[in-house]
Order: sequence, then structure tokens, then C-alpha cells
Amino acid sequence: MLEAYILLRIKPGTDRSVLRSVQKLQQVSEMDTVYGEYDLLMKIQVETMEALDALIFDTVRTIKGVERTTTLIVIEPPNNAR
Repeated sequence: MLEAYILLRIKPGTDRSVLRSVQKLQQVSEMDTVYGEYDLLMKIQVETMEALDALIFDTVRTIKGVERTTTLIVIEPPNNAR
């Protein structure tokens, strides 16, 4: 299982419609609206990198109102970091 955070910048006036679209995505395990450089933070779970690519390129970035995304992939820290 691969986990990642996707940060979305949303066009003004489209926040609610983007939220409704994102809420329908089964890969989203958590979601928060935030203030700052980004407007929405999603935590997602997918099986493979190919599934992550498809979710971002074919689904998230095609939602009307999404201006930009940044993806942060969760990794396991090295054993000596714990």
C-alpha cells in the first residue's frame, strides 16, 4: 500500500464543487481544507505508483477548479531514525 498527501490549489469560487468531487474519490482516506499556499490537503492510499499517477493525472488534475497539485509520497524512515 502506498500513501501520499496531495496538496491542491483551487481557483477562487470553485472550492465547494472541488470538495464535492474529491469526497467521492475512494482513495481519499483523509481530507482537510487549509489556509495558506494551498487550499485542500488530501491523504490518499493506492496500491501502486501507476495507480497514484492515474489518480493524479487522470482524475484529480481534471477536476474543474483545480489549478495546481503537489504530491508528497509517504516513506518509511530509516531504521536508525527511530
